Amino acid sequence: MNIYKIQTDYSYKNISAKDEVTINQFKDFKGQTLAGMWKVPEFQLLEDVTDVKSEKNSEQTKKRDFDARSYGNMLFIKNEFDSLFNQMNIELLPIIIESGEPGFSFFNVLDIVEAIDFSNLDYQQSMEMLKSNNIKFIKAHIGELQIFRDKKLITFYYCTEGFKTLIEVNGIKGLEFEQVGAAT
Repeated sequence: MNIYKIQTDYSYKNISAKDEVTINQFKDFKGQTLAGMWKVPEFQLLEDVTDVKSEKNSEQTKKRDFDARSYGNMLFIKNEFDSLFNQMNIELLPIIIESGEPGFSFFNVLDIVEAIDFSNLDYQQSMEMLKSNNIKFIKAHIGELQIFRDKKLITFYYCTEGFKTLIEVNGIKGLEFEQVGAAT
C-alpha cells in the first residue's frame, strides 16, 4: 500500500498567520482534540502582508482558487467539502482567511499512530530512509485509516491512495501528494 505525504501545491497562493497568537495556538499540538479550547485563528494571503518585493511579485502570479492548503503542521480545507470526511476521525474547526476567501476549516487529524517502522535502524539509517522517500510504514498500525500522523514525526500528514483519490475525484485544489513509502 503506497503512502503519501500531504503538501501544499505552490502554484496556488500562500497564506500567512495574522499574528503570533495564531501560531502559538498550534505549537504544542500533538493531534489531541481542540474543540473545547479552540480560538478561531486568522490568516491572510501572503501577498497582502509581505514587504519583500520578489515574494509579493511571485505571489501575485499564483492561482487564487485553492480549496485546501497545508501550512506548517496545519491542514485547511474549504467548508463545502466537510461532509466528505464524516467517516474519518477528525475535527473540522473554523478558521478565517482574510481577503474575501470563503469559509475554511482546520482539518484536525486525531489518528496518531506509530506508523513508521524505525526498528533495527540507527539514527543515520533512519535519516537516510526519510530523505530517500523510501519510508517503511507498518500496515498493521495504519489499518483502515485514510489519513494519519505518525507519533514520532507528528508535524506531517500522511495518507493512503484512498484519501488521495477522494481529494482528486472531488476536484479539491491546492494540495500535492508526494509518495514517500509503502506500508507492508
